[in-house]
Amino acid sequence: MTSTAPVPLGPVAETTVPTWRYLGLVLATGIGSYSFNAVAVALPAVRADFGASDALLELVVAGYGIPFAVLLIVGGRLGDRFGRHRLFTAGMLLFLLGAIACSLAPGIETLLAARVVQGIGVALGTPQVLATIQATSTGSARVRAISAFSASGGIGSALGQVLGGAVAGTTIGSVSGWRATFWVAAVCAAIAIALGRLAPRSRVHMPVAIDIAGTLELGAGILLLTTALTFGPSLGWPWPILLTLVVSVALLVAMWAHQDRIERSGRVPLLPPSILRLRPLQLGLVATGLFFAGFGAILFVIPRALADGLDVPPLGAGLALLPFALVFTVVSLLLARIQRRLGDRTLVWGVAVYVLGLVGIAMTVLLAWTPMLPWILQPSLLLLGAGQAMLFSPLTQIVVREVPVEAAGLSGGLFGTVQQLALSLGVIAIGGISTAAAWTGQAMFAAGAVFDLAIALSVLALAIALVGRRAARGHRRHTT
Repeated sequence: MTSTAPVPLGPVAETTVPTWRYLGLVLATGIGSYSFNAVAVALPAVRADFGASDALLELVVAGYGIPFAVLLIVGGRLGDRFGRHRLFTAGMLLFLLGAIACSLAPGIETLLAARVVQGIGVALGTPQVLATIQATSTGSARVRAISAFSASGGIGSALGQVLGGAVAGTTIGSVSGWRATFWVAAVCAAIAIALGRLAPRSRVHMPVAIDIAGTLELGAGILLLTTALTFGPSLGWPWPILLTLVVSVALLVAMWAHQDRIERSGRVPLLPPSILRLRPLQLGLVATGLFFAGFGAILFVIPRALADGLDVPPLGAGLALLPFALVFTVVSLLLARIQRRLGDRTLVWGVAVYVLGLVGIAMTVLLAWTPMLPWILQPSLLLLGAGQAMLFSPLTQIVVREVPVEAAGLSGGLFGTVQQLALSLGVIAIGGISTAAAWTGQAMFAAGAVFDLAIALSVLALAIALVGRRAARGHRRHTT
């Protein structure tokens, strides 16, 4: 591979890979979401067991999330270099070992170390999912596979909220229930590894060099950025955190200049600027980042606002979100049929339905703040789930189809990195706003809904632009 300029793929025969062959791969996506959400809900039980401080509890979450965000792009490119199935298996095996270590942790220090191992494992494994789907499927087969990928993430998030809340306060014999959340993760990882053998194989037929300097610059830049974003709010943004942000931005700017020089010389960079300059890819990544920032904000405020204002326990909040997750899953699995009818307009319709759901949530919270709120919210939450399913998969498809198959690992890494960073930014933004205004309960819930609504309207504008550009491009091809 001597150049990273986008490769025109041209018309190809539609593949007929059945979706079940990707089952082991897409299961890994759900496992990652489950592990994050279940542990976040179970943190009070971990505190009770180990007497851990708030700072150490934050590290339990950050120890998983930071290496996950830092290594996603690198993991994707390693898959291009050494084989996607090989990296998937290695990553999930590492995640499985980390989950077992977490379940057996005798103290908070061991738990922290094991969470880092989990984060590294999932960062190596999950980028291979989209990369394999992109490299081995086209047409409706790809739509079905990406829809299953989306549904798996929704199921994992819902199970994490519900199961984490259900077992956190229980004991199994003399063993604390929060440890069972890691047993579930370990079993699911083992199943994913076994079923992953059914997935179609893909590999790059030309040598892919690993840009060591670019890898170090990108890793250090994202590491500093995610660390500052994770701990800045709780520490009150002291000057060392602000300096960390400045250094991270400087490293990322230097990395971009370095990548550009490498590509101009004819070598293979870690992040090819020629690919990242593609306008549809840029719009797709911006829309993805905005969407996840807003979604992260609303997910952050729902359990906290319900707990502060209506004394709803974590399990109750998780159960309130369960129908949302189920609708998201069902619509995701039906998306291939929906897209056959609506085509590229599915994205616009999805954002529109999502906006309607947010309007309903905001109005319900402001007008019906009673103990019955979790029930009254259900119609709006169902709209939210359906809209999210209709926009999530098409956005993923936009990112995937703009990256050449030769660099398929890059698509999974880019999408995952933007998702993780945006979720953190959304939480930080709404958390900072609520803290500054001293909002809790009803006010915090309404603020989260309005914040997400404003972002969703921006995503709607980007969706209209993306669909319009694709329609115009199709028209030009037809006329020529």
